Amino acid sequence: MANVFNQVADRVKDFWGRINFSQRMMVAGISLTVTAAFFIMLYVMNQTPYQPLYTNLNPEDANRVIKSLDAQKIQYKLTENGSAILVPDEQVHQLRIRIAGEGNIMGQGIGFEIFDEVKVGQTDFVQKINYQRALQGELARTIAESPMVESARVHLVIPQRSLFIEDQQKPSASVVLKLADGRRVDNKEVLAIVNLITMAVEGLGKDRVSVTDSAGKTLFQPEEEGSLLGMTNAQMEQRLLFQQNLERRIEDLLLPVVGPGRVIAKVNVNMDYSRKTIHKELFDPEMTVVRSESRSEEQTQGQANLEAGVPDVNFRGDGLTGSISTQSSNREQRQTNFEINKEVQEIIGSVGDVNRLSVAVIIDGTYAPNEAGEMVFVPRSAEELKNIRQLVGNVVGYDSARGDTIEVSNIPFGPQPTDESQNVAQLLAEYAIRLGKPFLNAFLIFLFLLIVVRPVVMALIRPKVEGEMLEELAGLPSGEERLALMDGSDEEMDAMAILEKIEDIKAHALHLSEQNIDQALGIIRNWLKKGEGAGGSKMPAKAA
Repeated sequence: MANVFNQVADRVKDFWGRINFSQRMMVAGISLTVTAAFFIMLYVMNQTPYQPLYTNLNPEDANRVIKSLDAQKIQYKLTENGSAILVPDEQVHQLRIRIAGEGNIMGQGIGFEIFDEVKVGQTDFVQKINYQRALQGELARTIAESPMVESARVHLVIPQRSLFIEDQQKPSASVVLKLADGRRVDNKEVLAIVNLITMAVEGLGKDRVSVTDSAGKTLFQPEEEGSLLGMTNAQMEQRLLFQQNLERRIEDLLLPVVGPGRVIAKVNVNMDYSRKTIHKELFDPEMTVVRSESRSEEQTQGQANLEAGVPDVNFRGDGLTGSISTQSSNREQRQTNFEINKEVQEIIGSVGDVNRLSVAVIIDGTYAPNEAGEMVFVPRSAEELKNIRQLVGNVVGYDSARGDTIEVSNIPFGPQPTDESQNVAQLLAEYAIRLGKPFLNAFLIFLFLLIVVRPVVMALIRPKVEGEMLEELAGLPSGEERLALMDGSDEEMDAMAILEKIEDIKAHALHLSEQNIDQALGIIRNWLKKGEGAGGSKMPAKAA
């Protein structure tokens, strides 16, 4: 083994002695670079990979998680300003389950875990305050779960219960949201937060809730009873959505006809939001029917003696003395009730009826080359505009009785369209740029290999190749000997050509020896040693 190391050391010393100073510096630099890269690779490969245990933690949860990891003597890293904790890759899942079981992730603020510890001697006032704090914390945690919200604060005012209803005060709530970077909440999400709070707090109404963001912008403000502010906002949103829907339908209809980006449609809708209730009672005298009919007959007959009294002067009596009276009567009564057709209507008008539509449509014309070859605007014909107007009317539900108006105008849209050949050229240029990047990278790598790597490799192997070449040239015979060895039947021209080649090789060898004088002297010394060992003087003489 020692002989092997000695041989390697001798070869290294011999190689180091045969190269010049610049080559030594290059070899030393390459060796240091390779060594440094090797150690860096070892360091990177031996690094323990870390994975996120939890992210987007609030300071309270991060503190509890760090204390748990310190107690278990587990290495960790803090990133993202302390809101993310990284642990070794092989322990991520185990630690998540363990920390979740310990209950260290509770969210921001204080929740109902405040009642986990029962404290003896607490007054009713302290219990109520703790309940209010817990309710505020739980609501804030629930609101913070939204991807749009980074954190939230909830403040509740819960008055004490009163024995008298007229003295009972209503609760109120204030919410402050800290939105995530670049995020914004729309009205639906704000209403969702308001509904969440009103349903979680007993007796809380929407008119007692206020929502703002951390920048001081009011997202939701309470409305007075009977106020039309909320209705007005809903009406405006409905009106805008209705207008946008009609505009999109018009543009989608005309897009295949005039082309993309060459039509603009705007719609103005006048809507009626008044509430109407109409009661009507309609009678039709032509439509009668017998509802009921009654009939009664009465017949009376009798006699009376009037002697005991004073008869009436006008009474005509019967009998000898005229004192006997006879009476007889008949009576008949009929009653028929007729029912007239009656129609009762109660009409409740729908809110948001369309009173009037105003539609404005601008379309671009066509373009054609003129005598000079320039693209000029060509307006569309009146018949085409009429057909477009009819199509638009059918799409929006045009009704002349309501006073709807539709205006279709043909106006040029800005600059003239570019030529198709130019678009194709630009497209090809873009593809060339996109596809040329890999070829450019390959070309740069090739240049690096050719300009940097190749000279280094040639500088390392050139001394060995040149030494072997000089040894081969020294063993060749001279020009005269070469001619003597040739067959006599060869022509003179071939002999002269071979002689010239030999002389060129010798001249090249002399040129190489002048450029690398140290290597040349070493080779000559090697020849002298070999000649002395063989006992002859022919080779050194030739070399001289």
